[in-house]
Amino acid sequence: MANILGIVNFENDDVIVEGLSEFRTIPAISFLGRYRVIDFVLSNLVNSKINQIKVLTKEKPRSLIEHIGGGTQYNINSKTGSLDILYSDHPIINKLYFTDIALLSQYRASIEETKADYVVIAPSYMICRIDYQQVIKQLKETEKDIALVYKEIKNESERFLGCRELIIDDGNIKGMRRIRGGSKECNNVFMENYVMTKQILLKLLDYAIETSSIYSLMSLIEDNVTKFNVLPYKYEGYLACINSLKNYFDTSMELIDQNKASQIIDEQWPIYTKTNDSVPAFYSKKAKVKNSIIANGCVIQGELENCIIGRCVKIKPNVKIKNSIILPFAVIGENSQISYTVVDKRATVKTVNTINGDKNNILYVKRRDTV
Repeated sequence: MANILGIVNFENDDVIVEGLSEFRTIPAISFLGRYRVIDFVLSNLVNSKINQIKVLTKEKPRSLIEHIGGGTQYNINSKTGSLDILYSDHPIINKLYFTDIALLSQYRASIEETKADYVVIAPSYMICRIDYQQVIKQLKETEKDIALVYKEIKNESERFLGCRELIIDDGNIKGMRRIRGGSKECNNVFMENYVMTKQILLKLLDYAIETSSIYSLMSLIEDNVTKFNVLPYKYEGYLACINSLKNYFDTSMELIDQNKASQIIDEQWPIYTKTNDSVPAFYSKKAKVKNSIIANGCVIQGELENCIIGRCVKIKPNVKIKNSIILPFAVIGENSQISYTVVDKRATVKTVNTINGDKNNILYVKRRDTV
């Protein structure tokens, strides 16, 4: 089994989950009631027997640091492994120069000192289930330098706007292009997963610093993809990208379906997360719940359908909520009617009784606001 260093990359500036990302980084956003977005990539790494992990951070790291802590909830043995959060030692004055390459270069010595032979770099905002040991096995067998992981899709380009498509011909990567709205239908979504030897990563860091001070790993690979000996590794499983409020909402609603959720979560592939001691959810006699995920600590006195309700949410009597996400500690006052809405953490709905969006116009209630 390969000795691997796992690196969780931060999101690029094009990734904005409107409203939610104003208060925290994308990987720290609450997901499916009990998880955070980052739990899925960290669990992929841990389930792939990777116990040396570094998480790159940039802006608003507090929520992420509080959630990750020392990493014990991810089943990492501190005697043999570690989960470290990497942040810049220098003030971020110009975002143009703050790239993943720049941050990794600050920690070059730490990377060089690890005993890992291989490095996996994975994005924090892609939801999937992938065994990186299998990627490395194929990388070894084909004697390639770098593996780029992609998924073949059909009629789903709108879900991956802003991502890159790999242009593959006869098993070789010929280039990349950004997926744009109204553009040619995408075939191969690049999952922003890079797998390579540690020595190749160190050479890439050196090359990037010598060539351009504003290179990111993505732009470096994009500009030089035909110069490297690259393996296009085809991923076959479930894939979602949390890079907008609509994608966050649509993915959450899709994963209410247990058949869909079982593609990324099961007993053999657990999703690790920070746990909290709280009482089970309470349902009043008049409560009605259909096709919803309800976290612990909630008080449900109204009607819910196709909803995800975070920890310790209070749903008062005569409330009707459909197709919505309510984040932890929110309070929904009596007689409220809500649909196609994301209510952020500790918000209170009590004056405006009706908040109705639609599937193409997801509404957002701001964190700690009272409406």
